[in-house]
Amino acid sequence: MTEPKGRDDHKRNRRGYLRDFEKRADGSYSYTGQIWHADQVLRRRMLRKLWILQAVMLVSVLLPGFVTTAGLLNTYYVILPYAFWFLSDIILTYTLGAMTFGGNPLRNYIYERSVTQYALRTVLPLAGAALTAAGQIIFLLRGGGGEGGIVCLLCCVVQIAMSVVAGRSRPADIWTT
Repeated sequence: MTEPKGRDDHKRNRRGYLRDFEKRADGSYSYTGQIWHADQVLRRRMLRKLWILQAVMLVSVLLPGFVTTAGLLNTYYVILPYAFWFLSDIILTYTLGAMTFGGNPLRNYIYERSVTQYALRTVLPLAGAALTAAGQIIFLLRGGGGEGGIVCLLCCVVQIAMSVVAGRSRPADIWTT
């Protein structure tokens, strides 16, 4: 029979962060896990920059959906990458929201799910926009026409540029334990 593993040896699963809470005598719980701190001025400046970039990214993903883009009407090789791009931007917005509303100091499980994942998650909308642009170009080269193709391509370029800038911002650099 094997010995039970210690608290740090357990593989952290989806609800593993619950082990970081201890029950007090009065019945309430206190967090005993690792805490991350950031300078308030640097955090505010970083979050302002990231939210501005995120707002531009959301506009760039929503605009092709509202403009009658010919490739988005009946072409699966444009629609599927666009759907991936849209969902990726929503996931990135959620990650930034968790980073923002997690507060300062930030609990470790929130830090791991938001700050450490942010740079990786900026790549997903970039890939979605690049694939959408490739699909739109294929659509146009195959003789497709209609309105909004250029708007869609410009929005893809804006998304790619904003994703690169956001990915290079490195929000993890301002946090310390």
